[in-house]
Amino acid sequence: MKIRDFISIDYQLTLPFLETDEEHLREIFYRLRQKFNFAYKRADTLIDLGAGNGKIVIYSALRYGVKSVGLEISQNLIKEANDKINWLKKNRKYKKRHYKKIKIKNGDLFNQSLEKFNFVYIFSLPTMQKYLKHVFKTAKKDTIFISYKYPLLNFDSFLKLEDTIYHSKKVLTKIYRKK
Repeated sequence: MKIRDFISIDYQLTLPFLETDEEHLREIFYRLRQKFNFAYKRADTLIDLGAGNGKIVIYSALRYGVKSVGLEISQNLIKEANDKINWLKKNRKYKKRHYKKIKIKNGDLFNQSLEKFNFVYIFSLPTMQKYLKHVFKTAKKDTIFISYKYPLLNFDSFLKLEDTIYHSKKVLTKIYRKK
């Protein structure tokens, strides 16, 4: 087994795929649009670190027309995301041009630069956050970080809390801005 394969398996065990609730997704994007002018009229770009089945990037691109990149280490989840996109295309659920704004790519979120994105979505367990500081620092000033379920702890030196969305069952989303 190659070291890369071992690391991939370790990440997948440490960072299990957990999906964002559909109702919470609508609330998050509504707030992003209202408070942070998240819309296709501006040249917004979003990345989902650990995209899983692509739900966030598909929603962002198809509902809001925003260029959206999903970064995922699991080939199985990448295939699931691409199958979902192909099904939507085949059934003509949305405008053709919006599909061009979706990109699912294989990659390691711990090695990703964020300088090209102005919105960053993450559903990260608190135990893994300490390994993300160097990644978050690559984001440009005023980048918006959306952290679903778990607040980003110990990032006060370069992230400022901008908003909190309280969902059902004591679930929350924290939205931060890079200083």
